[in-house]
Amino acid sequence: MSQVLVASNRGPVSFALSDDGALTMRRGGGGLVSGLAGVTGTAAPGAAGEHPRGPPTPASCGCARRSATRRTAARRAPGGRLDRAGHDTGGAAVRMLDIPASTFHRAYNEVANSTLWFVHHLLYDTPRRPHFDARARRDWQSYEAYNTAFADALARDAAPDAKAAIQDYHLSLAPRLLRERRPDLRIAHFSHTPWAPPEYFRLLPDDIGEQLLLGVLGADHAGFLTERWASAFLDCCALLPGARIDRELGPSRAAGTSRASGCTGSVWTGRRCGNARPSPTSWNGRAR
Repeated sequence: MSQVLVASNRGPVSFALSDDGALTMRRGGGGLVSGLAGVTGTAAPGAAGEHPRGPPTPASCGCARRSATRRTAARRAPGGRLDRAGHDTGGAAVRMLDIPASTFHRAYNEVANSTLWFVHHLLYDTPRRPHFDARARRDWQSYEAYNTAFADALARDAAPDAKAAIQDYHLSLAPRLLRERRPDLRIAHFSHTPWAPPEYFRLLPDDIGEQLLLGVLGADHAGFLTERWASAFLDCCALLPGARIDRELGPSRAAGTSRASGCTGSVWTGRRCGNARPSPTSWNGRAR
């Protein structure tokens, strides 16, 4: 099995710091952790690495440092590798990235959660917000730096012809950045949230909206939870200068393309073609 790396803002484990300075690890929260548990069969699946049936990959990247406790855990691990610090990561290699606290705050709190989340969930009080000023531009620079850190780590850690699965709106720019660094990789991006229709997506500044779309299109495959959200993404891509949208409504294959069966559509930008399709996650009813 080829190496598979998963990049996510949230890691597969979390930590608590006791009064004596000891770290206690427990399984992390979120849908990604639960989804990977169903695939890998582990109680605490890694945020990056190979399938546990094989040995842990020596070069993989996982999650960012989100709290002081997690930063402590990462500092105590060689190169941020939690599996090398004696933590049970379910047989996967897990690396926590060293993201400066100020960069993380601006990228995560100001851009991802206070801007992109609101756009994709159609939550803005549009007569009054959003408002993009010099501070918003500074926050966007941190979002770019945050995504660049993940792309650099993935490019460094991935084996030749490995697969990279990049998660959610926190890392919308990372697929294209990784593609520029490692064109040999197979890259997927999955959105765990809705995708805004074009009339709402246009609330973003034109250049930021274009960066987000081209960022996701750096992946070979863009996955969404529903066909409606995949279709909304394609509608937004139609705003890109020179883009060609090739929609597929059924499980057929268009002549001269390499689109997967059942694909919602393809986006051609220059010499690259990216696919967008619904890829709903599953749950194990017996485990409830």
